[in-house]
Amino acid sequence: MSGDNLDPGTQSALIWSNALTLLRGNATLSARQKGWFEGVLPEAIYGTTIILAVENNETQRMLQTDLNSVLLQALKVANGGIELFPAFKILQSSTRATPPGARVEAERAPSRAKPAAAEAAPRGSAAPAKPATHYDEAVVQTFEDIMPGTNFDMPASTGSFPQVPMKDRQRKPSLDPETHLNRNDTFDTFVPGDSNRFARTVALAVAEGSGQDFNPLCIYGGSGLGKTHLLNAIGNYALLKQPGTRVRYVTSEEFTNEFIDSLRADKASGESRINEFNRKYREIDVLLIDDIQFLGDKESTLEQFFHTFNSLYQNNKRIVIASDVPPKNLKGFEARLISRFEQGLTVDVKPPDLETRIAILRMLVSTNGTYVPNDVLDLIAERFTDNIRELEGALNRVTALASLNNQPVTRILAEQTLQDFFSTDIELKPTDIIGRVAKYFHLTFDDLVGPTRTKNVTIARQIAMYLTRDLTSMSLVNIGQVFGGRDHTTVMHNCKTISEGMKDNPQIYTYVTELTLQLRQRISE
Repeated sequence: MSGDNLDPGTQSALIWSNALTLLRGNATLSARQKGWFEGVLPEAIYGTTIILAVENNETQRMLQTDLNSVLLQALKVANGGIELFPAFKILQSSTRATPPGARVEAERAPSRAKPAAAEAAPRGSAAPAKPATHYDEAVVQTFEDIMPGTNFDMPASTGSFPQVPMKDRQRKPSLDPETHLNRNDTFDTFVPGDSNRFARTVALAVAEGSGQDFNPLCIYGGSGLGKTHLLNAIGNYALLKQPGTRVRYVTSEEFTNEFIDSLRADKASGESRINEFNRKYREIDVLLIDDIQFLGDKESTLEQFFHTFNSLYQNNKRIVIASDVPPKNLKGFEARLISRFEQGLTVDVKPPDLETRIAILRMLVSTNGTYVPNDVLDLIAERFTDNIRELEGALNRVTALASLNNQPVTRILAEQTLQDFFSTDIELKPTDIIGRVAKYFHLTFDDLVGPTRTKNVTIARQIAMYLTRDLTSMSLVNIGQVFGGRDHTTVMHNCKTISEGMKDNPQIYTYVTELTLQLRQRISE
């Protein structure tokens, strides 16, 4: 359900819960100062005003004076970047037990320890006259039927749609060699929904430079839910706002490899390059590190990261970390580093709901310049529920077959194409996939994970990587490790090669389809 459709009492409860999470995590506030917010109860939202009920005059005075600025900032972030102004009232003894919206707050109580990413941070319904923010633009661009007034300008029927080669329309990653950012991953291409809106709002605040209270920002969630997209969006927006900003996106694997390389003696001078490494990571303004969990138990690398983190934090530089688990659940990390992660703000991203999945698919087809009927998008969104990567993979399969056969995309075609690819409760292991691909191409397991680069081995290895990415929840870094310790960028390149090859090479499409069927059949046996 969209937050804009909620009643004023429920809206106020949801927004106040997110604001309270931000206030509790604000490192600049003392425990006593945070205590002033605990007794506040939200009653309703009217336009840009939120009614907050407090217990006494003293609490009202504190919130209107000493704590007013930090309260306004938290409300603005929780409201999607739109200013929200509090109006206070003193609770009467007869009304304290059941204030409007209290039922919603009570229902949320078990999960108040972490941000309410699943609940939307709604925008004030009476504020259309305010200038549209970056956040508003992203919502307008991605929700067509969910939100009135949006228009994707799609053809009315497939009969008049020109069949353009799919490989020319697919959005490819555009990597910046200096920052390592994917320029295509922006806030405009990130589809917000109840499962991720709070994380997106806080990420935008950090990118704008107004989220100093959220430093470091830790984003966690399952594979394929948009954590990497948010990291890149933060970096891209920071550069857009201030082009001179020094930004660095790095995976934990890259950080580890670069650190190890810096310890080796330079051939010319005979000295290590650790000082160069330190300058590279400590003289930047924004550090975005992905898959931090893979640094676990790497003692020397963690020690180096600890000092890098401290250097950046002490100089008020922005740090954003992505992980598959919250900081407190990271394995192989010292308590001193985990405590530093937790002194900022931790937000999660969850699997998207049906409306968000449909909006994501519409964003993909709009970006690629493809026409796919709504009933096909509905089918894919209903059947693939776990993560965004599954959605994109299913969409690619359907459009690839349509392109190869030079026919329009229809629901019947989608059902036939995807009948054997629907999600199962059992996940394939990468070793199963590599073994099956090796057997299919009359090769050995070691051929695919080894250094051999002959054409037949290379194609088989690329397909094995693509299927591992498509049929498991493994990250690019993890897949690279399975395939002989290859870099995640190599995995990304190979997956894109096969994804594009499926659209104009029937043989590649046949290879992938037959192998997927064989692997799926093995699961059901």
